[in-house]
Amino acid sequence: MRWDNLYVAGVGVHLPERVETAEQAIAMGRYTPEKLAMNGFRAVRVAPADQTGPMLAAAAGRQAVARSGVSPDRIGLLVHTYQNHQGLDFWPPASFVQRETIGGSAPAVEMGQLCNGFMMAIEMAGCYLRAEAGGGSAALITGGDVWRLPYIDRWETHPQNVYGDGGGAMVLSTSGGFARVRATVSFSDSSLEPVSRLGRPWSDAPFANGKPAQFREALEGVDMDETVEKISTGVRHSMESVLREAEVELSDMRFVLHGQVPDSIAEFGLYQLLGIDRRSTAFDWGQDYGLVSTVNMVLGFNHLIAEREPKPGDLVLFLGSAAGYSWTSLVLEFLDVPDWA
Repeated sequence: MRWDNLYVAGVGVHLPERVETAEQAIAMGRYTPEKLAMNGFRAVRVAPADQTGPMLAAAAGRQAVARSGVSPDRIGLLVHTYQNHQGLDFWPPASFVQRETIGGSAPAVEMGQLCNGFMMAIEMAGCYLRAEAGGGSAALITGGDVWRLPYIDRWETHPQNVYGDGGGAMVLSTSGGFARVRATVSFSDSSLEPVSRLGRPWSDAPFANGKPAQFREALEGVDMDETVEKISTGVRHSMESVLREAEVELSDMRFVLHGQVPDSIAEFGLYQLLGIDRRSTAFDWGQDYGLVSTVNMVLGFNHLIAEREPKPGDLVLFLGSAAGYSWTSLVLEFLDVPDWA
């Protein structure tokens, strides 16, 4: 999908101050030197006990709105994304984030899609604004999670990923911003859904057995050769499709942003497979934060703006993906460097 008047007006992040390193997790018996060597996650941020994912998202949202200069009454949609328990059952976290950020009467909705939730929300919010459905010219997208025992062991629950706490946000506008969205592409392959489910019985409630979630058994019985081929095909198709929509080449990209995955997957599944220059990414910087909710690419984008000296005309390729399987890719062009950089 090509865009003529969809802009990024503001970006916000909120990361807790406390740092927990891989070395500390190894000393606690929650991680191993072998996993550190294979996956490359060096550290994560850990939220205080009295903070929840929606709180981190709201803090990031307030920063994004303040940086954007967009009046809250112009924001006609709020989309909140997350992966993990938001602090209460039978409770609308999107409404909490709205009350803590923009207030008002705009629709406040939630989007799943695991790691790809924020990226897909950008495209969906853009379509909403294009349709002039909410009477506003801007949308606020947020994401935030914390990962806590006994439900989730951030170092042990997944055999490859390490989970960090944090929040991110972005203000989209149809009336201007410091960067323009040139194209987006989203699609999915539901034949890969069993990869995330296989080996786990249905449950009547979250955290039904009272033990930390474990994802490793989901890989048992899966044809990994076929699975890897399908995922690789999806990644390539996602990238090539959005570049074609934007009428640009990979070599035109100044920066490339993707999810925070294990080092081996990034190296073989992205850089070698697609020809992406690792130095153009925020991946190595991001290994100090782990997999942060749905917002790793927002954190990386904020890092590029603050530390990598973007210039007007620079292009950024976003490559989003998540189990299920879904992909969303985006090409963005810097029009200016925001004064908060």
